[in-house]
Amino acid sequence: MRLWQIVQRLWKTMLARLFSLLGEASGTTLAFTGILGLAAVLYTLYQLRSGQGRKRDEPSSSQQQPPLDPTQPSTSAAGAAAAAAAAAASKPAAGPAAAATPAAAVARRLAGIRCVTLSVPGVLLEESSPAELEESASVRAGAADLVREVARVARVYLMCHVSDDIGEAVVRGALEHAGLLGANPGQVPPHRALFCGTLDGKVSLVRQLEPDLHIDGHEKTVSDLQRFVKQLVLVQQPGAAGSSLAAAGNIQLAPSLGAALGLA
Repeated sequence: MRLWQIVQRLWKTMLARLFSLLGEASGTTLAFTGILGLAAVLYTLYQLRSGQGRKRDEPSSSQQQPPLDPTQPSTSAAGAAAAAAAAAASKPAAGPAAAATPAAAVARRLAGIRCVTLSVPGVLLEESSPAELEESASVRAGAADLVREVARVARVYLMCHVSDDIGEAVVRGALEHAGLLGANPGQVPPHRALFCGTLDGKVSLVRQLEPDLHIDGHEKTVSDLQRFVKQLVLVQQPGAAGSSLAAAGNIQLAPSLGAALGLA
């Protein structure tokens, strides 16, 4: 039974009691008693009705929760998963493979190689003959950086065929100006820059050093070393005709020093 029904019954009982007293008490007493009883009943009814109204007006616990704001991150597991998916979708798709850096390409190409001999004319330098080196020596763009990377992972010897001391001075000056000669990491010690007056002399030097890899721009030198060096690379000059050495198992043909060291 609800509270307001109980109050109604109480109200009726009080009225009946009030009417009963009308015949037993005096007028003043009846009036006073009736007023008090009626006031008590009315006050009780007011309190009960007011309490029920407040309960009806108060929202439930689920209604008190504020509405979800789609602009705010969710703290639930589902919200966290949705946020992670949205973050992943906002990132640009990665390509099939990141482009290899020169350092990574050189390290991969020289894996297991401890000693490298490099003939500089036509490979590291623009000039390719002793006669040209009498006048000037120009280091090719980007070639010096590649030699520095080689020097970080292997023992490097720079070799050059020149006509005389003038050619040696010109070449050595170009190498020093490019910062390739020195005792710091990525540099070639000056005593490892070797000069010779003939191609046969260069072949002899390479054989004595017994490198794991020799890179050269002269086809005859590569041919002469084929039986003595495990890996050989012939850097062909632009416009040069195809080499007869292409079929050899330990010889690689490359259009540049970068290609010889694994760069595209």
